[in-house]
Amino acid sequence: MKFNVLKKLGLSHLLVIFLTLSGSIAAFEVEGDNFEANFTISSWTAYEGKSVITSEGLVGEGYGKVYLTHTFNVTSSDGMSGDFVGQARTIDKGGEMRFASLQGIWKREGTIVIMYTLDSVTNGVMNYAKGSVDLYAGTLKFSVYPIE
Repeated sequence: MKFNVLKKLGLSHLLVIFLTLSGSIAAFEVEGDNFEANFTISSWTAYEGKSVITSEGLVGEGYGKVYLTHTFNVTSSDGMSGDFVGQARTIDKGGEMRFASLQGIWKREGTIVIMYTLDSVTNGVMNYAKGSVDLYAGTLKFSVYPIE
């Protein structure tokens, strides 16, 4: 179990280091097989130095109904970027439920929060996703890239 936690932390730290060394987050682009995942914000709770956003949506690729919780931590002095952790629960029409851990980094541009996330699902699937949260419209939209 300790190895899995260290492995997950290692992946997220590797992504942070790669994005930092790339000089610009905007220059980091991923190509390949992907699918779209769209959600609606259910709640937004503010705390000192962090926010918790819950959302839900229907996602293809066998996931079904998906519920997300993201805890966004502010790590910059201007409050415009940071990291996050989260959890996902999925349930399909047949009643199969899956769990996922979510971790990554974010930056805010006006009403939009750009997210870069690495996700690990209990069925062994790992995903990289780039998403945007529209804080005004109350939506999350992701392009999800399965990691093979």
